[in-house]
Amino acid sequence: MALLNIGFAILIIKMVICTLPAVIGIALIVSSEESKREFRNKFCSKVFGMSNAIPYPKFARTMAVFGSLMLAFSLVSTWFLVLRPMFLVE
Repeated sequence: MALLNIGFAILIIKMVICTLPAVIGIALIVSSEESKREFRNKFCSKVFGMSNAIPYPKFARTMAVFGSLMLAFSLVSTWFLVLRPMFLVE
């Protein structure tokens, strides 16, 4: 009996698709102001060449919206990939 079969590998990939966006979304939403400012400075310096091209309030709001969208994606993917097949009765 194989320790790792294809069904188990697919389940692990589904679980990663369901949980990783939620973890990243929560991290974007609840990170401290200091870490958000550091991330904004690094992002702006890489993309625009200056460290404060985007005002902080807009950047923080965008991070919160993007984090919320990632949480919503995680919930929807959890329903369709993991939970929905359990409720289907054939």
